[in-house]
Amino acid sequence: SAAPGPCQRFHGRCGQNVALAAEGLGAARVAGYCHGLVFSRSHLRPGELFEVRIEALDERWAGSLRVGLTALPPPGPPAL
Repeated sequence: SAAPGPCQRFHGRCGQNVALAAEGLGAARVAGYCHGLVFSRSHLRPGELFEVRIEALDERWAGSLRVGLTALPPPGPPAL
């Protein structure tokens, strides 16, 4: 198999209830149920794989995680 490429980082434009960490390598929900969107800083190349890793759970929340892909850049204001 091919050697892994550089790690994807999160774009600085994210939902108001998200805190980015580790120079964009991590993201965490800090409040609320809505406004938890994050985007990658760069696009995925054709055939490129990515990983979503859940490192901790918060017992206060019950729900789901949604993952989607888009070819569009993160939107500007208003807040996500």
